[in-house]
Amino acid sequence: MPVSIRRLAFVSFVAGCLAQPVLAQDEGGVAPYGVRDRVRTLAFDPTRFFPSEHIEDRSTVRIVYTGDDYDWPVYAIAVAEGCVDAENIREDDCASRLRARMVRAPAPADLTRPRQRGTHLVGRLIERGATSPRQIQTALDEIGVEWVEADLRACPEALAALGRSANAVWVPDAVANPVAGDELMALVLHADIVQVEVEQFARVSTYRGWIDDGSPAAWATDFAGSLESCWAPAGVPAPWSRGG
Repeated sequence: MPVSIRRLAFVSFVAGCLAQPVLAQDEGGVAPYGVRDRVRTLAFDPTRFFPSEHIEDRSTVRIVYTGDDYDWPVYAIAVAEGCVDAENIREDDCASRLRARMVRAPAPADLTRPRQRGTHLVGRLIERGATSPRQIQTALDEIGVEWVEADLRACPEALAALGRSANAVWVPDAVANPVAGDELMALVLHADIVQVEVEQFARVSTYRGWIDDGSPAAWATDFAGSLESCWAPAGVPAPWSRGG
């Protein structure tokens, strides 16, 4: 590696480490990463957003946005078709429905980057002493975690954005057409990470990575933005109310 690139990598690494949030342990000695993992399991798992009587997860698209490589929970979105929850096709005519649901961490007053939602949420839980699963369940209802849903059929911008998912590049060009030295062209340190899963019958496609142009992560953030004006309070219990 050329000296200039080594120096850039080292300086970027040090700057990134210095910029990381410092969250103290609670009085019981619970580390913030333990709280982070518990809240992610309880609230930010999109496979729990569309349960039904006979199928554990009805979603076809699942998005999880985490801040930094510390995986601070920012938001999670799931999309499902047709009848979910306790709906019935004959009674509710729900077969053609297409809906999204989202959990999102509350925003701090000085929000400038999405990852701040995640550190703010974990910090507030620790301040309250809410570190056990049961304590976290109660606290999430009290501190303004968003649990919302949207009808994509009534949200044209989001429906169009969903259609653009087919244009995302799932295989980086550096993998499909590798060129010696390309690995030195992009240094990605402490980036926000997005996981995207698309499921249809016996097929599942998964992407997890930084928000590179044209990537599924870039599509997912565009899709999330297109839903912003269409969200409404969800009419079903929040996933954390069902426990872990």
